[in-house]
Amino acid sequence: MKRFASFLAVFVPIASWAVDIQPSAVDYINKMGQALKTLNYHGSLVYLNGGRLESLQLIHKNDGNKEWERLVHLSGEPREVIRHDDVVTCYLPDSRSVVVGQRRFNNHLFAKLTANLEQFAPNYSFITSGSNRVAGKDAVIIEINPKDPYRYGYQLWIDKASKLLLKSELVDAKGEVLEQMMFTQLDIVDDIPEAMLKPAVSGESFTWHGEDDTSTDETNVDRGWQVAKMPSGFMISARYKQQMPNSTQPVEHVIISDGLASVSVYIEPFNAESQSFIGSSRMGAVNIFGSVLDDHKVTVVGEVPISTVEMIAKSIQYLAEVAPGSEKTDSATAAKGEEAAQ
Repeated sequence: MKRFASFLAVFVPIASWAVDIQPSAVDYINKMGQALKTLNYHGSLVYLNGGRLESLQLIHKNDGNKEWERLVHLSGEPREVIRHDDVVTCYLPDSRSVVVGQRRFNNHLFAKLTANLEQFAPNYSFITSGSNRVAGKDAVIIEINPKDPYRYGYQLWIDKASKLLLKSELVDAKGEVLEQMMFTQLDIVDDIPEAMLKPAVSGESFTWHGEDDTSTDETNVDRGWQVAKMPSGFMISARYKQQMPNSTQPVEHVIISDGLASVSVYIEPFNAESQSFIGSSRMGAVNIFGSVLDDHKVTVVGEVPISTVEMIAKSIQYLAEVAPGSEKTDSATAAKGEEAAQ
């Protein structure tokens, strides 16, 4: 339910990015970000990932001060996710449980795109490539194309009238669709009744789990764990000491991002009894690479090509001179990583 990201903070003069980022694409994406957050709408959509198709219902409301969203899974395991501003509540009827957490970071692609798009010009191009119809609405197609093989591309279908996102695809270098979201029916309305935002189950007799069950600590991290090599544009954006559900000890969680794509690195003590994943694996658009380093299990996960997670995993090292929990930033390490990858 929680995913993490930050924005790439690189300034690029307008003259250098105007060719790769068309003003029309910028305009549509900026208006899309506003529409997704501020409009009242509800509809049915399908989500395809790794050959698995899910059907969902999405309801969104903004009254000018507060924002609500309800996502209902209509296929597979029944569950609902309800968000009120940054408080996220997930109802799981099969396990008779409710998980409540605080959305610290919005890792949603389209939330990230509300940043200045010129920040992404060194690694992505943004162009308009045509038009089509989705859910009975006329849409303009925006392509976000990577400039190297270390990240995926995106295609967005944006409603010409409302500027809402109607369809999105995550694509690899061959143009293969790895992940797809598409509205099949969408209504934009003046108001959303409160009843439409209530879960189908009350959860009164369920077991409620708070944020402390998978708590994170941003202060007691071990900054000795460093990434010596990463693709250009990627940098360490966050670190946590995180208690995972299946771990007896806190896990070091390092977030690496280029502003759009993000990668998570999990580092935990290794022992002979633990089940360690070694090598590479893929689940839909997500690639995973596991290894063992200095009696620690290292797992790198991200919606990026396998070459990216493998590069990061194989370059992780421990620098004892960097004190755990120190205030040292990762900017120097990030700069070295970019230089090494070039």
